[in-house]
Amino acid sequence: MRLPSLKFLKTFQVAARLKSFKAAADELFITPSAVSHQIKSLEEQLGVALFERGVRTLTLTDAGSHYLEHISDVF
Repeated sequence: MRLPSLKFLKTFQVAARLKSFKAAADELFITPSAVSHQIKSLEEQLGVALFERGVRTLTLTDAGSHYLEHISDVF
């Protein structure tokens, strides 16, 4: 199994903390679309959804919350 990119993990950690792809993009100096693509790639690598995306909401799934706990120590 290939390990996820640190860049993708950092993007996930920031998006999860801020609960917003746009705010994460602003903090990381990338576009919201890049954040979305990185999160989608990470989810595909892990085989699990990390976020529930709503019209104007972004919440962590149970798997996302659990994963965030494990990677938060890295950053």
